[in-house]
Amino acid sequence: MYESSRLRHEAINLALSTALLLLGTSPVYGQQDPSFGHQVGVGLDAYIKDKRLAILPLGSIEYHGPSGPTLTDSIIAEGFARRLASELKGSLYPVLSYTHAPAHSAAYPSTLSVRPEVVTMLLADVLRGIVENGFSKILVLNGHDGNIGPARTAISQITREQPGTQMVLVSWWETLPTPDVEELGLFTSGNGGHGHGGPLELSVTAVFAPKSVKAGQGPDLPSLGGHADFPYYLEKSDTTGWPGYSGKLSEISAERGEVLVDMAVQRIGDLVRAWLADESKPGSW
Repeated sequence: MYESSRLRHEAINLALSTALLLLGTSPVYGQQDPSFGHQVGVGLDAYIKDKRLAILPLGSIEYHGPSGPTLTDSIIAEGFARRLASELKGSLYPVLSYTHAPAHSAAYPSTLSVRPEVVTMLLADVLRGIVENGFSKILVLNGHDGNIGPARTAISQITREQPGTQMVLVSWWETLPTPDVEELGLFTSGNGGHGHGGPLELSVTAVFAPKSVKAGQGPDLPSLGGHADFPYYLEKSDTTGWPGYSGKLSEISAERGEVLVDMAVQRIGDLVRAWLADESKPGSW
């Protein structure tokens, strides 16, 4: 009896998934799938004309400590991009994960690092292809610090090469500055919970991929403290003594992450809506 019930259940699920596929909806998200790759050829022209912009998520394959998945940056970038795609009437492109990892994480197991000059060329080709697909506006939604240099270079190259194009690069964590996060009182590890493989990053990851995050799998680390309050960039070839993560892993939670995701989605959405509304005003960007 159990076997018969299981088979009927599987048959119902298969039928439902097939029906949703034929309707162009996602069984996971229960709505029209905004992904470019899910569109069939016969409807591509109408689909592209209906979209306001393309959204390209950038991630990485990088060690994120004992509590986080190797695809942390890709999971977050794709998660934000998917939430924003419908809201902004955007076309979601597949996340790009084969990117450059800085020296402090490149030596850790599971990290896969591509030379930054190669990533720059790859991104330029991808952006060029998206423009050739019919999109003149592209939001590059970044989930990984190592992508900033290559992405800015590639964007500069392609917008100069392709007249009439506009591109915006946003790194999600920069929408959550430390003072704003500390005001929420979510974390006690200092720096607003920011830091590689730390409670802020992995709480956000837990929102998009809850089964991929395991809180508290390493000892809580002391506050980062002592950092300057202006932007700077530091990279070390020797990371002796660094465990590959930051902050208090015991404070990771999807509930905290949802608060942060909502804030970041609102801020990125506001930025893009302002960009699309004021794109022709000289000096507004």
